[in-house]
Formats: sequence, structure tokens, C-alpha cells
Amino acid sequence: MQSIVLFIAMLSVCYASNTAYITPLAGDGSTSLFDFPEDMAQDAYGNMYIADWNKHKILKIAPDGTVSTFAGTGVAGYKNHATATSAQFRNPSGLVFDTAGNLYVADANNHCIRKIIVANGNAGAVSTAFGTGNPGYKNDISPNAQFNVPVNIRVYNNYFYVTDFANHAIRQISPERNVTTVSGGLGAGTTDGGAMVAKHSHPFRLAIDKQGVIYTTDVDSHTIRKITFTQGETPTNVNVTTFAGLAGATGNIDAATGNAARFNAPHGITTDDAGNVYVADLSNHLIRQITPQGVVSTLAGSTVGSDTNSTGTLVKFNQPTQCYFAPDGNIYVSERGNHVIRKISFKPNYAVQTFATTGIALNYPHDIAQDSKGTYFLVNRGTHQIVKITPNGEVTVFAGTGSAGFLDHTDGKKAQFNNPFGMACDENDNLFVTDLDNQRIRKITPDGVVTTFAGSGVKGNVNNSGIKAAFSSPRHIHRDKVGNLYVSDRDSNVIRKITPNAVVTTLAGTPNSPGYVNGPAASAKFNNPGALYLDPTSNLYVTEYDNHTIRKIAADGTVTTLTGGNAAGTSGNGAGCVDGMPTIAKFNGPFGLAGDDAGNLFVADITGQTIRMITQNGYTRTIAGTKTAGRTDHVFGLLGSISGPVVIFIDRAKNMIVVERESNLIRKIPVFPSYMW
Repeated sequence: MQSIVLFIAMLSVCYASNTAYITPLAGDGSTSLFDFPEDMAQDAYGNMYIADWNKHKILKIAPDGTVSTFAGTGVAGYKNHATATSAQFRNPSGLVFDTAGNLYVADANNHCIRKIIVANGNAGAVSTAFGTGNPGYKNDISPNAQFNVPVNIRVYNNYFYVTDFANHAIRQISPERNVTTVSGGLGAGTTDGGAMVAKHSHPFRLAIDKQGVIYTTDVDSHTIRKITFTQGETPTNVNVTTFAGLAGATGNIDAATGNAARFNAPHGITTDDAGNVYVADLSNHLIRQITPQGVVSTLAGSTVGSDTNSTGTLVKFNQPTQCYFAPDGNIYVSERGNHVIRKISFKPNYAVQTFATTGIALNYPHDIAQDSKGTYFLVNRGTHQIVKITPNGEVTVFAGTGSAGFLDHTDGKKAQFNNPFGMACDENDNLFVTDLDNQRIRKITPDGVVTTFAGSGVKGNVNNSGIKAAFSSPRHIHRDKVGNLYVSDRDSNVIRKITPNAVVTTLAGTPNSPGYVNGPAASAKFNNPGALYLDPTSNLYVTEYDNHTIRKIAADGTVTTLTGGNAAGTSGNGAGCVDGMPTIAKFNGPFGLAGDDAGNLFVADITGQTIRMITQNGYTRTIAGTKTAGRTDHVFGLLGSISGPVVIFIDRAKNMIVVERESNLIRKIPVFPSYMW
């Protein structure tokens, strides 16, 4: 086992979605770690697996950068074994995980697909999954089917797809182990058309987008081919077209579509969640990008082969053979010429700034909202008031006398609150405030008139209308587009729903029964539910401080755990600050919650002193905070220290606003960028 340094470049802030930041992931430029790295795959724990053609091994890169042998002896051969490191491969080239977490290997010069049992990131037995081990071209139920130099493998809806290099074919393996041909297999060629007509010329890599469309690189014809088809035991409605490049013509032409673009021995290919295609253009030493509309551009690299790390076209690659869009949102590139693995990230630096305020001092600030005019309203818990913050940072009292109490009033400054906590704003600029110790939901009009919207003032859990209902320490509040309010009722450990007519019901949770139970809404259990966020498809997300989880309430009321785990460790992952897929991600006191239009969630991890991001595919990563309390601004978010983040709010200008109650600050991450996560 060898250990290397994982380099992270602290780069200048750039918010362009197609700006690529290139950093080394693993390899020292010699053949000591990687000799001829080919395909890559990433597991749920953040480990990266590399098929090394010349080493005849599958190598593993841990998140800390440690490189080890995962499978294979390093001597070319064909041997299955109960111990993965005692098995033998001959030029492994393609990798993919199935839905059960097992790793499949396109074992090119053994002419078969091998399977490695994987449990918790550890390798088990190696066996032959498909193919006879002898070269040939035969469609049949495996193991009778034959391949001839299979170099790549991908999975879609439990069907495997293989680039059968020497047979010039794209093959399909059904869940019933039936091997058929999708396209090609009729000899080398460049013909577009249906399954019985289309030809490929040494297809090397393939990628499958979310709609099930296959893209493949035809090395000899210097083109990118696109295959649409209907999935089934035998593929039907197959149509092969040339997506980019001109058969037989080499070159490097960007800003072009279709056959006006040029490539030079394109090898690797991958697709992102937005439908963009990326190509490792080997002889051009470039990573190319093709939009869903077919527009070709250079994402990174120059036509001079070298090993420079930088951004965009300042980067230099040396024979990139594969690019892989991983679950963590980065693109990884394997390079034959440099014997390294490089990482392309699109992430901005999430600069942390302090929102400067003047006038009244903030005192234990909490939730924040913004009206249609751009004015912010902040719950100032320490003074039992709602304050107004103009866009230039001037703070004035909007409602509350400054003393704890309960009083509705037509003059907001004469009204009284007792530990106001959460706040939401409607389309008419009315504010709804959870008045925690008054056990009520209060309403404040734009003119400052304060009334009680719901709650009797008597602590309890009573579903009814308006002031006939009862709450038990209502905290966070969120409003949907049709006027419903959602409230986390802390002491009763349930989520309440309030209609525009103030009818209060229990949406999810077992009243007065804290715990950690997923399932139907009425039998689910929460423990100290916190912030709420409703996505565009009506899924409601909830942070749980005591269970250290992010829970999801589906539109049908079913409660599940999105990511994280409870502190006791009886279910989930326990407390911590660990990035990764849901099986390993950890939170430490998740409190605030927000979401963006792209489907990402953002969590204020109050005890962890960080801001976390959960991508659409469930991957959690830290975007701001040092994990130690502080109040340092920094252009690089991970070097900006924060203290007690309780609320995250995305304002009308797409800025991320973070409220810190321990430091009495409002922080701002300006001009929320577009990104590829």
C-alpha cells in the first residue's frame, strides 16, 4: 500500500458553469502507482477504483489519497479466486458498479466480464460473470455468449452495456443474462442507421444518459456516435447517428455541431446530470464538451501534451484515455502519458462575507425572510423583536417592544412576543412568526399590524382552526406556493400543517413520542425536528438536531431518511462531519435548511460549524466553515470560519444568507453561482 498527498487547489472565485478547475488526484508521473490507467468507478464511500491495463490490477484510491491494490496479482492471467488480490486479470479496461454495490470489470484480453463481490468497500471473491474467456462473437445466454476484447461496461436499469472493441459492436446483457447486440457487429464501418445497418469502427468507451441514450467513441473514425433504442430482452427501435465529428477526418474544431466538429482518436466519454457529454480526446490531449444540442467546445487542456494543473485551456493533459462523471459531481480523467488521475471540478469557492449592519445591534438572531421589495426581516430572539434590515444594512425595529410578553396590536412596535423563533413571508409581504414560548403563530402585515394566526397559547397538540389549535414550542416555519404553512412542533416532535384558512393538522410524526422511525406519516417518529424545506415536487425535508439526520416527507406522507444518522448509532450513521453518499455522510446538529432551483439542499450544521450541501444524487459535501467556531471572512469558503449557523436563506438575488446566533452576525455568500452538482 502506498500513500500520496491529495492536492486541493485554492483557486480564485469564478462562477461560470463551464469553468473547469483541474487538480491532481493520484499518481506521481511515474509508473509506480499507475502504469496505464483506464476506466474509473466511484463507490458510495467516496473510494475511486482504477482499471490499470498494464498492471493487470484494479487499484483503489481512498478519500485520503491512499492507493492500494483492490484486485489482481499484477501478473497477467485468467484466474478466479475467493480472495480478490489472488485473482488474475489480463488488461482490465472497464469498470462499473451494479445496484447491489458489486464491481464488474471488462477484462479486455480475457474476453469476458468479471465480477468482484464488494462489501463496505472491501473486495471479496472474483468470478466470471459473462463470457467464456475465449474470443468470439456469439449472442446467447451467458456463459455461452462470447466477446472479443470488451473494453468498457456501463449499467442502466439493471441492464449492462459493453463496447465489444474487436467485434465493432455495442452489446447488451439483460438481467436474465441474455447477451444480444444493440448495434454493429457487422464488421468495421461508419454507417448510421438501424440495428441491422449501422456499423462501428472500434468503439472504445460508452456512456448512458438519464434518458437511456448511449453515446460511444469510435476511435478509428474519430467520431462520437449516439444510439437511441427501446430497452428490453432484445433491444428494439435502434437508431445510430453520428453525434459529433466527421468519419475519417481528424482535427480539433470547436464551436461547431455535428460533422463540422473534429476529434483525434477520441477514447473516453461520460455524461453529466444535465445531459452534457464529455470526451477524452486522446491525440488532441483535450477534454471536450458537447452540449445536449450538439455544440462542441474544449472544456480543458491544450493540444500540447504535458502535465500542467490550472483552469480551462491553461491545463495540459498527456493522452487522456478516459473521463468519468462521478457521483460526487467531479469529472475524473485517467492519463496514459502522465500515469496519473486528474480531477476536474466545477465548484466555486463559496466566498464567505460578513453582511455589514448599522443601527440596532443584533442579539441572538434567528430566522430571516425577505419581502418583494428586497427588504430583509430578522427574528432578534434576544430582544423578542422582529427587526427590518434594508439592502444597505440599516437595522430598525419592525415589531415588538423589546420585552417578553404577549400582545396583539395594530402598531407592531407595541405588540409583544416571547422568544420568537421562525419566520416566513407570503406573496403579499405578510410575515408569519413562530412565537415559541407563547405557543402561537403570529401574523404581521406590511403595515405592522400584529395578530394571532393560530394557537391558543396553551401548550399542547390540538388540531383545530385558528386560536382553537394548540402547539408545543413551535419553531421553524416554511410556506409553500399556495399558502400552506409547515411548522416543526419541537416538544410534540411532529410536523404541523396550517392551511391559508388557519386549519391546523398534523402532517407527520407521532405526537409526544420522540424517536427515529421511518414509514407512514402517522407512525413515523422524529426527535427535535427543525428547519423545513419543500421542493418543487412537494417533498418536504426536515433537519433533526438530535437524530443528526435530514428526513424526507414525500407527497404521500411517507417518511424516510435522506442522509445522516442518529447519535445513538442504532440507526443511521451517528453524529459527525463526514462528507459522502448517504450511507456514510454524517451531520453534527443539522439546524438550518434551504434548497435551490436545481434540486440541491443546503444545511447549517450548527455544532459542526459548517455549511453542507446535499446534491441531487445524495452526495454531501462541506462548502463553507473550518469546523471550528470563528468569524473569519475568506474568499475560499472552507477557510471562512463561522459560529453557530442556525439559518440558511436563499434571497431573491440568489445570494446565500447565513444567520449565526453565537457571533450575532449575518454572513453572505454572494451571487449564488450556477454549478454542476
